Amino acid sequence: GEGQAQELRRLREQALAAMHAFAAFTPRLVGSVLAGSADATQGVRLHLFTDNPEDVVFRLLDQGIPWQEREGTLRYGGGVRRAHPVFSFYAGETPFELVVLPIGSQRNPPLNPVSERPDRGAAAAEVERLMAHASV
Repeated sequence: GEGQAQELRRLREQALAAMHAFAAFTPRLVGSVLAGSADATQGVRLHLFTDNPEDVVFRLLDQGIPWQEREGTLRYGGGVRRAHPVFSFYAGETPFELVVLPIGSQRNPPLNPVSERPDRGAAAAEVERLMAHASV
């Protein structure tokens, strides 16, 4: 209902703020916040693109964001699985995951775990359009 719509808007606003903070890595919003089915416990998931994951670490340090790092495995077309660094942190009460993908993954993104189709996500401008349309 209305509460879920407000929560989704808040999550998308937080996603946009993070996308601007990490703009150098061509961020793409993916997952439940983009799909419109998110709640605060699921948080925000962004794909960042760089061939040097250390650059993301430097940006996190510059922003004063404490994080945890792990490796996450994503599926690609042809049954290929690849491990990628994932940086997790909280912005207030909202969990964030930054999945760092090589630049070449922009042309060949990992598969969406639900639809099994390439997960291209949404750029900041697309998220802004979604939000503008939702408030009409």
